[in-house]
Amino acid sequence: MVKKYKKIIINIFALILVFFIKLYRKINPLPQRIYFCYNQSIHHIYHSIFIAIELSNIQKDFQVVIFSTSSKASAIIETELASIPNNIKFIKIHHPGYNKINFSVNWFVFLCRLRMYRPKAVIVTDYFDNVFRQLLLKTFWIYCFHGPENRGYTHPHVKDYDLIILPGPGELERIENRIGKINNYAVVGYSKFDYLYYHKVTPSNLFKEKKPVVIYNPHFEKTQSSFFDKGLEFLEALSQTGKYNIIFMPHPDLVRKYPKLINSVKKEPRMLVIRHQKINLDLMAISDIYITDVSSAVYEWLLFEKPVVIFNAKKLDRNIFPAWECGVVIEDVCQMLNAIEQQLKKPAEFQEKRKKLFNQTFSNRDKNVSKLIAQTIWEKLQNAGK
Repeated sequence: MVKKYKKIIINIFALILVFFIKLYRKINPLPQRIYFCYNQSIHHIYHSIFIAIELSNIQKDFQVVIFSTSSKASAIIETELASIPNNIKFIKIHHPGYNKINFSVNWFVFLCRLRMYRPKAVIVTDYFDNVFRQLLLKTFWIYCFHGPENRGYTHPHVKDYDLIILPGPGELERIENRIGKINNYAVVGYSKFDYLYYHKVTPSNLFKEKKPVVIYNPHFEKTQSSFFDKGLEFLEALSQTGKYNIIFMPHPDLVRKYPKLINSVKKEPRMLVIRHQKINLDLMAISDIYITDVSSAVYEWLLFEKPVVIFNAKKLDRNIFPAWECGVVIEDVCQMLNAIEQQLKKPAEFQEKRKKLFNQTFSNRDKNVSKLIAQTIWEKLQNAGK
């Protein structure tokens, strides 16, 4: 009953909102545009910003607009727009939560919705378009996944999109195994990898001593992440070996949701704690071995053809996570230290499995994928207008 009344209230509010937006746009009209929207979930940015850039370059019929409701997101976006030629209109939407790391997705959608009128298309990397739709925003909806499927999180709602961009055939298979057959998709490739197309990764000077670099990238989900149970113990033990340079790079939402816990990580010699996340591929590129649990970022690591160790501190069913076939799975801190040492000595042990999963998951690695995706979107939009 409560849900029913809540839905009625939202619908009434949406009708009033749309009425005033239409009234305002009669006085101050806008051309149809293509929108990309970003908020405090900054790890979504590199999954679509290059698509926005290429889409702004290959056509002139519709202006490509990027909204940002976060100061952190804005800083990343400005850096990319300044370094790559584009025709994007970038709009910072300032509000009381603009400089905060936590901000309600409902307010984010509302603020973006106020700026839109008859958009040609909206490209998203998260499920917040459901809230947009409750506010009666009708457009051509395009979804780009913010990382491959590894935790079984894909929601059946994905089927409702007008176009779904997939990185490769393996991803299509995994998603359909979870939610059933989907339509209106295009298997094109993984836009985030184009970071290395637009930028050159230079050798690192982060550490004074030359030692193997271990990167630890735990997830934020409490029921699955290794960090909440044994992460601090692992980092301390790894540092005490004195054998490695360490990059602690938690999932951005782990930093965003649990800042006090991240700040409790002791400053150890030869350890870099990434509290202001590097969400591009720079730190992966300079690392020698990757430690993770359930994060889909492990698929990105496969690009670098280096060993991975899975820290299964929660003792989860190993068959649930496809990427866990690409490295040794360990549950204990002491065994983790041994596994890291052994995998660095024989980095090719899981090489064939890593290569197979990578090739299944990602298509068109020899091309500018973002341009291909932009061309795919533009063709779909042209056909949708017929």
